[in-house]
Amino acid sequence: MTAQKNTLIRLALRRFTLGSGPLKRRSDRVQALARFVVALSFLVAPMFAVAATTATSTHLQAVADHDAAERTSTRAVLLEDAPATVRAERSSGAYAVISVPARAVWSVPGGTTREGTVLVRPGTPVGTALPAWVDRDGNLTRPPLGRAGIPSSAAVMGAVALVGVPLGTWTLYAVLCLALDAHRERRWAHDWAAVEPDWHSRLL
Repeated sequence: MTAQKNTLIRLALRRFTLGSGPLKRRSDRVQALARFVVALSFLVAPMFAVAATTATSTHLQAVADHDAAERTSTRAVLLEDAPATVRAERSSGAYAVISVPARAVWSVPGGTTREGTVLVRPGTPVGTALPAWVDRDGNLTRPPLGRAGIPSSAAVMGAVALVGVPLGTWTLYAVLCLALDAHRERRWAHDWAAVEPDWHSRLL
């Protein structure tokens, strides 16, 4: 039973490496090396996943820290009624949510105020206070990056690396096999063209 198992293992290894001996072509050696790289990609993929997760988490934490230092929460108060009627735009079979511009005032760092245009829902009445974020210059900006979503975003990037590294390697291997097969067919056709006339004359 042990001998049979060892034989099966040797056959599997031989098939994986395409065998050895004088009949083994250079293209066979290239393909065997490529197979080894594919197998190796499954082993190193977890390390790439960990590295991608750590790098993404570190980068997003730095972005969140920068946003928190540069942006301030405030309230924008409408100075006029927002237009009540708008022309809805249909997109992909559904009506998109429309925001309309309206004049508003908001406080800025330093205790002063600034006026400008904000986007609100149609029909929002004058005096409505809306949450807003401003930068150091008092200009409206987007909210800072939320820290709560950082772990999930980092995990997604790790999963992409975990799947993408082996998948990308396997795809390259498949392309290489197609190229090697085409090369072998051309070599076979060339060699056959060289020996076929001699074989044909002997048979006649």
